[in-house]
Amino acid sequence: MPNQILDPTGQKSVTKTVVLAPRRADLRGTTVGLLMMPKQNSDLFLEELGRLLVDQCGAAGVVTRTKASVAFPAADELAEEIVQQCDVAVAGVGD
Repeated sequence: MPNQILDPTGQKSVTKTVVLAPRRADLRGTTVGLLMMPKQNSDLFLEELGRLLVDQCGAAGVVTRTKASVAFPAADELAEEIVQQCDVAVAGVGD
């Protein structure tokens, strides 16, 4: 019998269709948003990732922000800030 998977965000699951954003061919000249989770090593991982994206992939720079909680989605204001300032975004969890 399969195991039930629980949603850790504490919100009711709603099935909806989403359209994915178009994918870029490369990162040259882009500003990359790095959304950190308040977990151990998340900052270390994403800081190194940001450095590599600039050094090896040609990203113009990175904007780093941290979510208030791992258990809940990013606040609307935080998500909007990333959308306005960044061309692409990466969310990462540590440990």
